[in-house]
Amino acid sequence: MKNKFKFFCLFFFGGVLYAQNDSFPDLSLRLEPYGNLKAGMQYYSYTEPKVMTVSGPMFTVSAMGGIKFNPLIKSDLEIYYATDIGQNIYHGSLVLTNPDGSRKNIPVKYKSNDYYLGGVYRLGLIIGNGIDEWLVLYTGMGYRYLNNIALGLGAYSREQSYLYMPFGGRVKVWVNNKIRLKLDAELRALLLGNNKSAFKKIGFDNDLHFTQNNGSGARVSFGAEVFISKKNIFFIQGTLDYWSIGDSNKKPAYKSGVIQGYWLEPKNNTITYGVEIGYAF
Repeated sequence: MKNKFKFFCLFFFGGVLYAQNDSFPDLSLRLEPYGNLKAGMQYYSYTEPKVMTVSGPMFTVSAMGGIKFNPLIKSDLEIYYATDIGQNIYHGSLVLTNPDGSRKNIPVKYKSNDYYLGGVYRLGLIIGNGIDEWLVLYTGMGYRYLNNIALGLGAYSREQSYLYMPFGGRVKVWVNNKIRLKLDAELRALLLGNNKSAFKKIGFDNDLHFTQNNGSGARVSFGAEVFISKKNIFFIQGTLDYWSIGDSNKKPAYKSGVIQGYWLEPKNNTITYGVEIGYAF
């Protein structure tokens, strides 16, 4: 945690020094609201290496609102939601216990219902001024929740939630007086992760609750904005989002009070990529 705090200090205050050298602006308080609405389609893939995968197309929608306090500081909150469109597939295995106590894995393929949602608060340092803010550096706090239900024999639902700290930048470059290119890049440091596996559904005495504290993520988007007016903008962008989460702690599972072994939530990777269109103001 100390290393993450040191990185935050270097990241944010280094940007302050840079901004001060770039003709220090008038910092009087002038509250300017801004925001956007966007929707899109993405391909989603969740993988636990050598264990299972879930993949398929998903629909996503999000909204962001914020305040620009002065030419140097801005702050915003974004919320998002994504859901499958009935075509997600779970590839995994069914573990059968033989009469002699040995176990056998049988490959299975099930339909999967998936959705995720979350929000991220960002506090940004503006380099540039007004509509020409060509670079914004930011940090903040984010939350992500994932729900997965494989629909088949021996399958159970899983819920995952992550609390993380983002570090990112937004770059904007004018092509002409109507079109501007935009690039957003964000790194994420996992602070705390929790997982609930619904083992009661498959005959165990209790659901299992795990913690996952090692992981990181990233997001990149690139697109173009078309200005209808100074405060009415339509945009399109391609997105790439990635998470890598380490193994959880181990927890015991019981049947009729008898311990059946120790389980963990294995390391996993999530990647999504797609296209979004939106309106900004």
